[in-house]
Amino acid sequence: MSMIKRYSQDAEAVELKAVQVARIEDPRASLVALAQLFQECGRLAAEYPDPERVARMLVEDGAETWQAERWNIRHRVELVAA
Repeated sequence: MSMIKRYSQDAEAVELKAVQVARIEDPRASLVALAQLFQECGRLAAEYPDPERVARMLVEDGAETWQAERWNIRHRVELVAA
């Protein structure tokens, strides 16, 4: 599998998990889950030639997705598939 395809799959998995974490109501539980997600980013990145760069990219993807989902929840925005 190419590195690009692998990264795409890893980023998608991180983003899906970030959405789940964003939906956790309890702040402490959410923080713990978010820390675990970021640790998982590091584990996934360890398989790449430049793990530090990939870890940073995966964490950014996860954080941006988490932030967007929290915004949607706060503003009661629901995305509907067409």
